Amino acid sequence: MEEMKRDLLNPFPWYKAMRTSKPVFRDSEYGLWNVFRYEDVKRVLSNFKEFSSQFGKAFNPAGGPISESIINLDPPRHTKLRNIVSRAFTPRSVEKMEPAIREICENLLSVHRDGKFDIVKEYTSPLPVTVIATMLGIPVKDMNKFKRWSDNVVGGSESNYAEFPAIMKEMIEYFRKMMVEREKEPRDDLITAIINAEVDGDHLSELESLGFFILLLVAGNETTTNLISNSLLCFDENPGTMNEIRSDKGLIPRAIEEVLRYRSPVQSIYRVAINDTEINGVKVPAGSIMVPWIGSANRDESIFPDADSFDINRKENRHIAFGEGIHYCLGAPLARLEGKIALETLLEKYHMITIDRNSPIVPQDSTIVYGLKELTVKVS
Repeated sequence: MEEMKRDLLNPFPWYKAMRTSKPVFRDSEYGLWNVFRYEDVKRVLSNFKEFSSQFGKAFNPAGGPISESIINLDPPRHTKLRNIVSRAFTPRSVEKMEPAIREICENLLSVHRDGKFDIVKEYTSPLPVTVIATMLGIPVKDMNKFKRWSDNVVGGSESNYAEFPAIMKEMIEYFRKMMVEREKEPRDDLITAIINAEVDGDHLSELESLGFFILLLVAGNETTTNLISNSLLCFDENPGTMNEIRSDKGLIPRAIEEVLRYRSPVQSIYRVAINDTEINGVKVPAGSIMVPWIGSANRDESIFPDADSFDINRKENRHIAFGEGIHYCLGAPLARLEGKIALETLLEKYHMITIDRNSPIVPQDSTIVYGLKELTVKVS
């Protein structure tokens, strides 16, 4: 299948070839309509009247928690649910997390001095899971369980698909138990806040609440882990960048934006064409499952000059790494804050951080997200 010719660690030449030769491409094996150019991807992501987000039911007509989560809903239900859950991600709510995030970062690095270690396993992976566990009010001891669940949901291997029903059952049972406990004994945490929140007298249903918690676990975990790991890879590949940031930590937010563009943590997502339509001169029939490639859009040369160069001083960075329109990622401010604090803490603790090129750099086995399973760094 032409789609699978992409290299998981370096899919960008494939994206470029597709933008040039087949910007709107129907994969005959799976019947998916792939979209590669920036303006087309942006249109598919943002125009909910043309492209529905209810793609979950296209794959699973019976529905389920993920199918009923806000990522898989259209207005007006999406609007109401987003208004309910967005309260947990206001600038004030996110800002209040900064001391806790900094403490988590410092604790994770406290066991490492000079030497080398797998920074994904020891730092970039446990950080967001611990933050999410703190927000939800659930035991950090379950961290490995959370990671296993989220890896399965975003993974693209046959074993992931085979295990998915059992993983979903585990997640549902786990969060259902947490919800029952909070109904009996409310706490100052996100689970309690979500099950009690309402807009115009309307609460989330149990299925919608479960969908939100599962979505938060998966999206919050994978996106932030990959953002931090991808940052280190980008900095290491571009000599001088780390020193530039070290000398002026005020550059970190701008550097994070360029990482989001250059190695977008989310590479693709799904939509469904509501009616017969046309994209870039190609006719797309109603009911078609669309794959807008965010990772390709953010390398589009017509939008980003010298798109294949990593430049933390890029003057205009209109990346769409967090999506576009009504489904723009609710957790974007939190991911940016975690990334900023994680990088600041690393730079404060170590004088030198380099990737050990004698150790394997293992990519995530997924076409949905871009990140690393293993990344060994040398520090001093």
